Amino acid sequence: MDASYFSNASAAFTSQQTLLQVLQAELASGQAVQTAGANPAAYTGAAYDASQVQQLQSEQGSQTNLQARLGIATNTLSQANVVLDQIQTIALQAINATTSGADYQALSEQVGQAAQQLVSLGNTQGTQGNYIFAGSTSGVQPFVQSASGSVSYVGNEGQSRVQISPDISVNTALNGSAFMNGYSGNGYASVSASSKNTGTATVLSTGINDQSMASSFQEGSAPIAVVFAVNALGKTTYTASQSGATIGSGAVGSANTSTSIALRGMEFEISGQPASGDTFTIAPSRPQSVFALATTIQSALASAGSTPAERAQTAQMLGNALGGLTEYQQRFSSSNAKIGLVVKSSIEAATNNTQLSTTLQTNQSNLTSANIPQTLTEIEQQTAALQASYKAFSVVSGLGLFQYIS
Repeated sequence: MDASYFSNASAAFTSQQTLLQVLQAELASGQAVQTAGANPAAYTGAAYDASQVQQLQSEQGSQTNLQARLGIATNTLSQANVVLDQIQTIALQAINATTSGADYQALSEQVGQAAQQLVSLGNTQGTQGNYIFAGSTSGVQPFVQSASGSVSYVGNEGQSRVQISPDISVNTALNGSAFMNGYSGNGYASVSASSKNTGTATVLSTGINDQSMASSFQEGSAPIAVVFAVNALGKTTYTASQSGATIGSGAVGSANTSTSIALRGMEFEISGQPASGDTFTIAPSRPQSVFALATTIQSALASAGSTPAERAQTAQMLGNALGGLTEYQQRFSSSNAKIGLVVKSSIEAATNNTQLSTTLQTNQSNLTSANIPQTLTEIEQQTAALQASYKAFSVVSGLGLFQYIS
């Protein structure tokens, strides 16, 4: 028998055995495509799907961290609003209730404690120790208090963006603007009484009747002076002037009534009884931090006098500050609403990512996974074929040897 027969038979056996080993490996691993050589297109497609799933898992981690960070932020801003509610209640109590000097001091101390709470809330840290309201410098304490009690912001307004889905990235850096950029008074004007006033009047903002005019006043720099006069008959009038020009005047009611006036698109209410020569200044609102606002209220309570005129001065400062409190309450609520939108987007992105990841994993499995029933059938068929080849070779080789001996 030709030696090539044996060589060819050996090669055939090796080929069959190799195929059988491949099928057995598929059965053991559940994977039909484990190398690029097995099926280049399927291998490449599965590798791409796997890389996309890995990216989605990374984004899922970013979403989890983002939601935790924003959750702390919203909780902090809500707590800050509770503190402002407490300060507001104290201010209203001081304005409306008969309060002794000792009571004023006690209320001042309460506001001081509340102010420290606001500083602590502004310096809230996340689960990893980073400061929530420091902007992109999250490793630096954003609100620093000096020995005099003033608070400055040393964070920034930088951004730190993270990918939360294939098409969406969001800024995770929250700055301290919610605590710093409110405006004094009603947001357009801030009213103060001259320290020389001897009457019991207050002039407080009650609303806006012309948004455009009020905005124009706020953007300018010229204040309005409101001066009261009392004639020989006891009639009280006011004259409002700006940059040397009279912009309003009229009669003022008695001490038991209030008088409404409108100036530069803004409405004010005159209460109490002004003395002749008493002066109030309506200045354009300017930025003030929530900490400075709390300090103003604390100082007003701490310095409250005992005479009716001194109490009117205190009521004027507190009444004007109430407008600032309202603005900061709105700012904190607005910031929370904006954060809520980002959280909503993150949750929606997480849902979409989960669905896409499932689709990609299914596709990856379809490209590379073995068809187990089919693989079992092929193993049985290949095993039977190999056994038949062995048997045939045995018969033929035995016959060839017998003929050779004969």
